Amino acid sequence: MIPIRDSEPSGITPYVTIGLIVINTVIALIQFFGPNPLIEEGGLRPAWFLGYLGGETSVTVAIADQDLYGAPTTSQKTIPLTIGNAFLPLLLSMFLHGGLMHLFGNMLFLWIFGDNIEGRLGHVRYLIFYLLGGVLASLVHVVLESGSATPMVGASGAIAVILGSYWLCYPHSEVTIFFWIYIFIRTFQIRASWFLGFWFAKDVFTAYIGLETMVAVWAHIGGFVAGTCLVIPFTPRGHAQRPARFRFANRSGTTRD
Repeated sequence: MIPIRDSEPSGITPYVTIGLIVINTVIALIQFFGPNPLIEEGGLRPAWFLGYLGGETSVTVAIADQDLYGAPTTSQKTIPLTIGNAFLPLLLSMFLHGGLMHLFGNMLFLWIFGDNIEGRLGHVRYLIFYLLGGVLASLVHVVLESGSATPMVGASGAIAVILGSYWLCYPHSEVTIFFWIYIFIRTFQIRASWFLGFWFAKDVFTAYIGLETMVAVWAHIGGFVAGTCLVIPFTPRGHAQRPARFRFANRSGTTRD
């Protein structure tokens, strides 16, 4: 299921959302087609991050190679741990992606749901909200995948923050979904609370059963929860402080707090 649009107008030009999409796309093009793959330098490795915090000065990694006859071999390389490769990935990894489809999916979700949160918070607050939430999502991944040296990349954690805040603030919005199975193709509308709730529940279930995937589900879960917790404190005065989820319809069909 692929979301196409939502029914909630943002009421603004989402400059920050557009800027984030442009920055992610430009960095991705450099990453995919440039001479030096950024994923090795900017991917967040929990074991490296925690090792640096614990006082370690270097790590030893295995490097796959092949001999003169094409047979696979491995060698070891010692890499010094620095602030650059241990801490900087907390931020840089949010702008790296594992492939074009990974980039496209993340930017599609950011475009559909980000403009509404930007309209609610304002441009500057929204940017801080996005970056801070992305860092918190990454830290959840670090804590719960502490032994992993596999680099984590992608804006999914930060976008999960947007999804969590949207789920809380605009549960009654209608999301248009594109759906297909082989030759069966159609679009339909579903409440945002159901669509985003299913997205979150899928990752919770994956984490609960311990299913091995290429997806950093704990970053998704941490980001979603962070979004629901932070959106109200980030909402400026003068805007509706209590989101739609906490409003209830009375018998006349209007809403009350």
